[in-house]
Amino acid sequence: MKKFLLSDYTWGALLTLLVLALFHLQVPFFDNLEHMIYDARARFRLKPEVAQRGDDIAIVAIDDDSINKIGRWPWPRSTMATLLNKLAEYQPKVVGLNILFSEPENPQFLEELQALEGNYGAILLSKKKKTPAEEEFLLSLSSAIQRVDNDSKLINTISETGNTVLAMSFGLSDTPPSDEKIEELPYALSMSSIAHIENLEEEAMFWPAQAAEAGLPLDEFAEGSLGTGHVSILPDSDGVIRRDVPFVKFFGKYYPSFPLQLARVYQGLALDDVHIRLGKEIRLGGLQIPIDSENRMSLSYVGEPGTFPYYSFFDVINDKVQASAFKNKIVLVGFTASGLGSLYVTPVAHNFPGVEYIANAVQNMLHKNFIVAPPWSFKIELGSILLVGLFVTLLLPRLKAGTGFLISLLLGAAIVAPAGYLFVKEGWWIKLIYPFFLLVVGYIVVISKKFFTTEKKKELVEASEIETNKMLGLSFQGQGQLDLAFEKFRKCPVDDNMKDVLYNLGLDFERKRQFNKAVSVYETISKTDPKFKDIPGKIDMLKKAAEGAVFGSSLPGGKQSKEGTVMLDSSAMKPTLGRYEILKELGRGAMGVVYLGKDPKINRTVAIKTMMFDDDVAEADLKDMKERFFREAESAGKLSHPNIVRIFDAGEDQDMAYIAMELMEGEDLKAYSTKEKLLPLPKVVDYVSKVADALDFAHQQGVFHRDIKPANIMLLKDGTVRVADFGIARIQGSSKTATGTVLGTPSYMSPEQIAGKKIDGRSDLFSLGVSLYELLTGEKPFKGGDAIGTLLFQIANDPHSDARKVRPEISEKLAAVIDRALTKDPDKRYQRGAEMAIELRSCL
Repeated sequence: MKKFLLSDYTWGALLTLLVLALFHLQVPFFDNLEHMIYDARARFRLKPEVAQRGDDIAIVAIDDDSINKIGRWPWPRSTMATLLNKLAEYQPKVVGLNILFSEPENPQFLEELQALEGNYGAILLSKKKKTPAEEEFLLSLSSAIQRVDNDSKLINTISETGNTVLAMSFGLSDTPPSDEKIEELPYALSMSSIAHIENLEEEAMFWPAQAAEAGLPLDEFAEGSLGTGHVSILPDSDGVIRRDVPFVKFFGKYYPSFPLQLARVYQGLALDDVHIRLGKEIRLGGLQIPIDSENRMSLSYVGEPGTFPYYSFFDVINDKVQASAFKNKIVLVGFTASGLGSLYVTPVAHNFPGVEYIANAVQNMLHKNFIVAPPWSFKIELGSILLVGLFVTLLLPRLKAGTGFLISLLLGAAIVAPAGYLFVKEGWWIKLIYPFFLLVVGYIVVISKKFFTTEKKKELVEASEIETNKMLGLSFQGQGQLDLAFEKFRKCPVDDNMKDVLYNLGLDFERKRQFNKAVSVYETISKTDPKFKDIPGKIDMLKKAAEGAVFGSSLPGGKQSKEGTVMLDSSAMKPTLGRYEILKELGRGAMGVVYLGKDPKINRTVAIKTMMFDDDVAEADLKDMKERFFREAESAGKLSHPNIVRIFDAGEDQDMAYIAMELMEGEDLKAYSTKEKLLPLPKVVDYVSKVADALDFAHQQGVFHRDIKPANIMLLKDGTVRVADFGIARIQGSSKTATGTVLGTPSYMSPEQIAGKKIDGRSDLFSLGVSLYELLTGEKPFKGGDAIGTLLFQIANDPHSDARKVRPEISEKLAAVIDRALTKDPDKRYQRGAEMAIELRSCL
């Protein structure tokens, strides 16, 4: 029973039931997630082109430019009357004023003038005889009243044009006023209520938006209009406006929205032609507008702000708009000026102008551009959840993590892709979040459970592996294969028992005089227990011994193993390599260790470079490699030139070869190859010309360097330069078992060197050209990034960078020397170092 309850199938089934319960309850958290997916799809549904959205809506904007030119808002209503008169010339089908005229303009001032006119008229009537001046003053007063009565001007214009729809506003609330009758409705309401509610008995099931208060246009304005419509909105729970409220209930009656009124008037329909089926649809003549169970219409935005044509208010009243701009269209007049208009958060933009929101709603109605949840969407959503539930419960537990992930992706795509297509192309909204959530969480839970179960099994396996590694290590140690033993012991945790095992291995390394390896073993113990036995003292002693030890010594007073590693005892004797006494270690390089040595016969201090031959080489091959090694050393040793480091001796001590060479006090030119430490141009040219002379001398002796670079050019304390490591690249290659090896440092190789062709002195001159470029500019001519393949391709095929672009003070003549030295074709390069040296000196 316990096994069943903890099985993957049980977990999958429980997750499926949980998601089904959440789907039934329609949890707000998941609704918000669904809205995010909805918004993403809505952005793919945009239809900004005129051919798709239609050309029957235009917007006259009360914008910042109009405010700047006409004056601060509010403007005199005579200005709005001017606009309506001007629009009448353009013959629009309907004009929608998204401006609320709920109060008279300047009521107190006008009333005072009218009272003054009445009083003065009464005085004149009481007089038996009126003077012409008195009658003229009364006429002037009446004329002034007419001039300042902007309300009358706008009222008359609305009535005369006969194509205006006005806006009103409702204060929406969950606690509307009671449905008790009021004696007389304002005209704006009485003229605009919708009479035909076909399923009023279902109102409790499909409760409409309710209003607690209303902001209405004055009766005088409403009387001349074709109707009024509300501009109230209801954002979704996340504050985004995805739906329009096409009607609102107020004091027991239903009133249309501003977009619905505009669509009705545009089609030439009366209010009696508007029929509402709560929770189903609105019929506008032959047009069916779908609404959801909350009596809202999902908006299908056709584009981002600015999709519909905008015309500045100022431009319209000043005849700066073409006559065809508004003919037979719906003209919306509204605010876009900063601080005046409403800006909404929508799926397509976070600052969407309110007037264009209305344009989108009207466009949806007129062009049947709707987003709806089709009647069968519930079955599809439920089926998707069950399908994913079956996959998570029955199939996913049988799959490996990678395969399960791939199939989960395919299943998710099979659900998302059709739903996305139907939304974008048909406007059918199918909810995706619940099956998608089940798929993601199901995968995580099932795979995580597998992982933790596997980890537990893995711990058991690891315990077995630790014991196996320990036994193998002890077996290798008993056979004298200490390196293999250490490799196995490293895989075991260092517990108290393992400390003793490792300590004994360290002792074995000491017996074999492999002090560095013994130090590594003791340091492994020290990471866990720094004070274990006497390892602190051992580590210090063995490190000192390693610094004074070389391979292959024959030293009286020292202890020697067959590996040739010598450990000094308390005597003052120095270890030797060949006939040279080893004083100390100078450094370590690619070939081996470099020591400071002394020739006791002539008391000369030398630098000794050591090299180990590969152990896994057949005896005949090893003999051949040693012969080649000494031939190269002999050739390099014959070079006697003031700018070449001299090689005094080469020899072999058991399994280690060495070269004794001139010890120099100074530093290599690599230190001066960065932009921060560049040498003056004359010095660089002088040093490189001397190197070219040295190379010319060596090439005439048939010796090629193969690895010319700043690091191999030494600058001594007396200011002279020396070329170091002559023939070392070839000597180092002699100690390798691989055939066809390309020798040298990649950044300084010549094209023929990269290709593995036979090289001559011209290859060294190419490398010297690269070094010259680097010492002059602080950059390499071929960069190549982090990829060695790219670098080698550039050297072989691409032209080098122009040095003068990096360092403009380089002369054309010096740049020409660089260019010739870096020519890809060896035949077009300098043929001798002396030739390059002469041209370099001519640049000074």
